[in-house]
Amino acid sequence: MDFSEPEEAVQITKALDDFIEQEVTPLENEHPEFLGEDYERHIVDEDHYQVPEYREIRETIRKRSVEAGFYGMGMPEEVGGGGVDVLTRGIVTEHLANRPPGFHSAIMGGAGGPTPVLLAADEDQREEYLAPLMAGEITTCFALTEPAHGSDPHYMDARAERVGGPAGDEWVIDANKYWITNGPYADFAMVFARTSGEAGDYGGITCFLVDADAEGYSVEKVHRTMGLTPGGQCELRFDGVRVGEDAVLGEVDQGFQTAMNWIGGGRIAIAANAVGSSQYLLDLAVDYARDRETFGKPIGHRQGISFQLAELATDIEQTRQLYRYAAWKLDNDERARKEESMAKLRGAQLNNRAADVAMQVHGGSGFMKDLPIERQYRSARVLRIFEGTDEIQKRTIARELV
Repeated sequence: MDFSEPEEAVQITKALDDFIEQEVTPLENEHPEFLGEDYERHIVDEDHYQVPEYREIRETIRKRSVEAGFYGMGMPEEVGGGGVDVLTRGIVTEHLANRPPGFHSAIMGGAGGPTPVLLAADEDQREEYLAPLMAGEITTCFALTEPAHGSDPHYMDARAERVGGPAGDEWVIDANKYWITNGPYADFAMVFARTSGEAGDYGGITCFLVDADAEGYSVEKVHRTMGLTPGGQCELRFDGVRVGEDAVLGEVDQGFQTAMNWIGGGRIAIAANAVGSSQYLLDLAVDYARDRETFGKPIGHRQGISFQLAELATDIEQTRQLYRYAAWKLDNDERARKEESMAKLRGAQLNNRAADVAMQVHGGSGFMKDLPIERQYRSARVLRIFEGTDEIQKRTIARELV
C-alpha cells in the first residue's frame, strides 16, 4: 500500500498556496472588517443578506479561481473541470481548511458551485446551466431539505404535478425548503419534489432545475445560524411554480437516487475539511503550549495539557487515513458507503473535539473573539448535523455491517 500523497495533489496544493498569497490575501488585507471580531455585523445587512461588498469579493475570487483552473477541479474534463480524483480533491480540501477563516472557501466553489449532480443534465441543460456554472458566471443551490424532513428527505412534502400547458407538458411545483445553503443568491435551484409514489418511497422523487426569477419562487427568510458565515442559508418557497419538461434533471422519479450517488463524495469532503481545520487548531494549541508558562515552565510540559494534545494528534491522524481510504475505494470503483459514513462521523466529532481542546489549552484567551478558536468552536458543531447527522451515519454503518 502506498500512503504517499499523489503528485497531482502536491502540485495543486503548492499552486493553491501561491494563488491565495497573490489573489486572496490582498483582498483580505483590504477588508479586515469581514474577518475581524465583528465580522458578523459587517457581512450582512439589517435583513441578514450578505452585503454587496462581501458578495463582490467572493465573486472576484470565484472568477479568478476559474481562470487559474481551481474552480470545479473535481468535475470531469468533458464539462470543463479538472478531472481530479476523489482522493486528490480530499487532500486539497484538507489543505485549504488548515488555515484561519477567510475568503479561500470561494476558491473551489463550495455549496453554490459545480456539483456532480448536474452530470445528469442533458446537452441543452449543460449549455444553459452547467457551462455558465463552471465558468463562475452563475451559482446554484441544492433544495432538498424541508422543515419537517432532514434526515428523512424521502418523506418530503414537496409535490410536483404534471399538467398541460401552452408549450406542451409542464410541471407545477409546490414546495417549502429549509436551510438551503447559497439559497439567497443562487441563479437557479435544484429542487426535489415527489412526482409519484407514497411518502417514504425512495423512488418517485424528481429533481427540477428552476430559475430564481420564476414566478412563485421566493426567498422567504434568510436564516441566522450558529458559527457559519452569516447570510448563507435560507428558506425557499415554490408556490405553483411552472416549469417545462425540459426542467427535469435526469429521469422522472429518479431524482433521489441521483442525489444519493453524489452525497458520498460530499461526506468525504466534510471529513477532509474537518481534518484540515482540526490540524490548524492543534497547531495553534501546540504553539501556545510551548510558549505559555505557569509555575515556572511551559504548560506543554504538563501532563494535563500534553496528553490532551497527544490524544488529539492521534485522532487527527486516524481520521485522515480513514477519509483517504474511503476516497481511495471510490477512485477504484469499490463500494465505500460504510467508509464514507465512518469518515464523516469521525471527522465531525473530531472537529468538535479539536475546537474544545484548543480552547481549553488557551484558557481565557481562547474564549475571546480576537482569536479564531471561538469562531471555530461554533462552526464545528454543524458538522455533526448536515450531510447526514451522526445518528444517520451510525445507521448507515450498521446496515452495511448487517
